[in-house]
This record gives sequence, C-alpha cells and structure tokens, in this order.
Amino acid sequence: MFESIGKGWRLFKETFAILSREKSLILYPVISGIIILLILGLLFIPLLFISGTTGINPENMGITGYVIWILVLFVIFLVVSFVSSFFKAGIVFNATEVIKGNDPAFKDGINAALSKTGSLFVWALIAATVGIVLSLLRESDNPLGRMVTEILVGIAGAVWNLVTFFVIPVMIFEDKAPFPSIKESWELFKKTWGETVIAGFSFGIVFIPAFLLMAASFLSVIVAPFEVFAGMIALTIIVFALTSVIVSALQGILVALLYHYAKTGEISSLVERELIEGAFVEKKTNKKTGEFIPGQI
Repeated sequence: MFESIGKGWRLFKETFAILSREKSLILYPVISGIIILLILGLLFIPLLFISGTTGINPENMGITGYVIWILVLFVIFLVVSFVSSFFKAGIVFNATEVIKGNDPAFKDGINAALSKTGSLFVWALIAATVGIVLSLLRESDNPLGRMVTEILVGIAGAVWNLVTFFVIPVMIFEDKAPFPSIKESWELFKKTWGETVIAGFSFGIVFIPAFLLMAASFLSVIVAPFEVFAGMIALTIIVFALTSVIVSALQGILVALLYHYAKTGEISSLVERELIEGAFVEKKTNKKTGEFIPGQI
C-alpha cells in the first residue's frame, strides 16, 4: 500500500511538472466542466420548472416515469461522456506533443478533437450505455445483496476502465473507430503490462487536503457560528473543484505518457522510467539479464 502511495505521489509530481511546463493543458478540464454545467442546466432547469409548476414528476407516473428517469439519466451520462472525452482528446494530443519536445497551442488539441468528433460521439454513446447499465445494476434490488452487488459492479467498472484506458489516443492517433479502438486499447494494455493488474498509481492522494477541509467544515458546525460553517463549505467546494480540474489534466497527461510508451517503447525524459514501466504491474524482467522486457507478457 505504501509503495503504491509513494508511486502515486511521484507520478503526481512528474505529471504536474509537465502541466506546469504546458499550462494551457489545464484549460481543457476547466472548459469541459463549464460546458457540462451549462448544457445540463439548459436541459434540466426547464424540466424542474415544469415539474414544480405542474406537479408532474417521474415518481408518480409509474412505468412511464421510470422510463423517463432512465432516459434523463442516459442523457446526463451522454453529455458528460462526450464533452469530457472531447476535451480529454485535446489534452492527450497536446501532452503527446509536449512529450515529443514540441510546443503545441491550445487550438491544436481542439482541432485534433474536432477532427474525430464523430468517433468521439459514438464512443460517448458506448461509454454512456455502459455507465447507465452499471448504475442501474448498482441501484437494483439484487437478490445477491447490496454489498455483493456493489463489489461486482465495482470490479466490472474497474475492468472496463482498464480495457478502455487507451481508447482516446487510439482514436486520435490511429484513426480507428470506437469498437476497434476498444480492442486495440486492450491489446496494447496486455502487450505492455500484462493481464495481472496491480494498481500501481493513484492520484487520489491529491484529494486528501480537500477531505480534511470537508471534515473541518462539519466540525465547525459544532464549535463555530453558522457564518464560519457556510464559509468553510464554500471553500471546500472550491478546493474540490480545483483539485478535480488538476487531477483531470494530470490523468490526460498520464494516458499520453503511457500510450507513447506502449506504442514506441520510448519513455520521455520528463518522467522516471521506473514509474512508466511499472505503472500497472510489477516489472517483468529477463531472468538471465534482469533487464526489463517491454511488451512481454
């Protein structure tokens, strides 16, 4: 566990150094978040208004209401998936350019994503479908029990994330359609890191200050006036939002680094070789020489 935390922290520092070098990468998750909020607001504020003024809502409409709820949930997943995938494509493209020693402009990443809008939308449909299925399974009254269902759905979600880890760069750089990209993503993953996965990195540690601040906010309810509590909650929300933006950018950079290594076997001088070679599993070595063997399962 401590080794994983240490590796996650080192990856954070080195990917953050790349982000610091190319600050425009932070714009992608910021703009993505703003667009998602605006679209969801435009879509659902009218629905909330209609529900509030007419008293009509999915809960009192039986099976029709259930279908409406599923459709609304699907639209949410689709909007979030498409917008986030579009701007992640921009991050991955520009981060790859930085890795290669180039100096990309913000518009370069946007143009790269625009050139694959159709594929990204189809990918968003696939991701939204998987997302809603997993969500419905989690909410269902499964006879296996809530805890077992949560575990199985969690495992399924983790496997899906690994299988599709390289989907965005494959679509961007190899000009493949979504389904072939999923297949290629998994093949790349197996070829480079093998099938036995050990989570070797995590940016979750970056959220520790935000969680500590949240705990302090709730503690302030007991020992401080309401104004202090309200201020602490507002600050917590801001810290969570900023942390999420930074982590989103860093994850895009990490995908670019790992994809570049998986395809070329080359590791950027901007990061440590050990972190990339052992990103997911214990390093595979040649028994005779002790050297790492990229791409060998």
